[in-house]
Amino acid sequence: MLAANFWNPVTCFAACCLIYLVGEFLSHLTKGYVPSLLFASFIFLFAFWAGVLPADVTTSSGLVTVTANFGIALLLTNMGTMIDLETMCREWKTVLIAFLGLGGILVAAFAVGIPLFGREYALVAAPPIAGGTIAGILVQEAANAAGRPELAGFAVLVLAFQGFVGMPIATLGMKKELARKLKAGDFDSDDLPSDKLKLPSMRIFKETPEKFKTSTMYLFKLGLVATLANITGLMTKIPGDGPANYYLNPNIAYLLFGMLFTRLGFLEKESLQKSNAYGFCLMGLMFMLPGSLASISPSSLLSMIVPLVGMLVFSAVGVCLIAAILGKLVGYSPYMSLSVAITCMFGYPGTELLTNEAVREMGEGVTDEQRARAKAYLLPKMVVGGFVTVTIASVAFASAIAPIIFQ
Repeated sequence: MLAANFWNPVTCFAACCLIYLVGEFLSHLTKGYVPSLLFASFIFLFAFWAGVLPADVTTSSGLVTVTANFGIALLLTNMGTMIDLETMCREWKTVLIAFLGLGGILVAAFAVGIPLFGREYALVAAPPIAGGTIAGILVQEAANAAGRPELAGFAVLVLAFQGFVGMPIATLGMKKELARKLKAGDFDSDDLPSDKLKLPSMRIFKETPEKFKTSTMYLFKLGLVATLANITGLMTKIPGDGPANYYLNPNIAYLLFGMLFTRLGFLEKESLQKSNAYGFCLMGLMFMLPGSLASISPSSLLSMIVPLVGMLVFSAVGVCLIAAILGKLVGYSPYMSLSVAITCMFGYPGTELLTNEAVREMGEGVTDEQRARAKAYLLPKMVVGGFVTVTIASVAFASAIAPIIFQ
């Protein structure tokens, strides 16, 4: 065991980065079929059990504190800058199915999960299944605040394993959809919907002069909008209710304000990326996940297997059923509907990677032109579906569920 005085913010930071790097390398060896988060989660688990890593290795790095204080606010506001309203409007059917399809997770959690696995397991699992890392962290914070770190660790396991359920379902659905469309001759001519939709401009701010497009300027404007969103959200706190209950949750406000101020011309799209701070903020987000795993013992991990698998399977079934019904109403096939809705379990870049794979595996005799048309048909739906579920809907979902889990 390493000496206690070896661990300081620098060594803790380096050790955590190394584990995630190993996770990425192992995931690459599997061609992305096994997510890097799963590898990293198990490395952290075994390292905690063996005493190789201190239980507070992530918080001791100092990066978790920074991210919790304002990193999530910047990331969510930046997500708002990435929302393309024209694409959302053009793919309104996709948006509807992706957003409302998450109702299947609610049905699975309340109708099946609570009776079978208990209220806490069912409701802790639901937000991470509905989306990505930030949804999982919101649940983690609620679990830690309630003095239940083992359930915070359970949320990490849900995040790590959900791709194993979502990706095969999406792949099957896309392959069936492409085969159906190909057989019908829909890819024989270029008759896909036009992408010329343009909404009226809302710009009232002039573009920032080139000489002022610096990292400092990007971060200042992003921080200013996040501040306005935070103040607005805090002003809507429900009097006398729980500490995290709002009419407009600040996390939702960050997204909305990011989108609004981008349309007004104050924020640039992908401001955090342009400031060269995105990778660091994202790493801080990743650092927030594994700390809870230190509270999970081998025996408690075994006790979590049944609710983990059960909630993932029942949630996937619920999402697919509701998506198929909604798809029927708006003219989508069941295959396309379930592929779009199940993106909540993996998101981007999985949406693009799986789409490319499905197009590539369309079979022999398919021309390059047909593949190009198939990709032009499928990719926008999958990317928009993943963006709606993971970026927008999951934050709203987690913001609503997290405060009531431990009531």
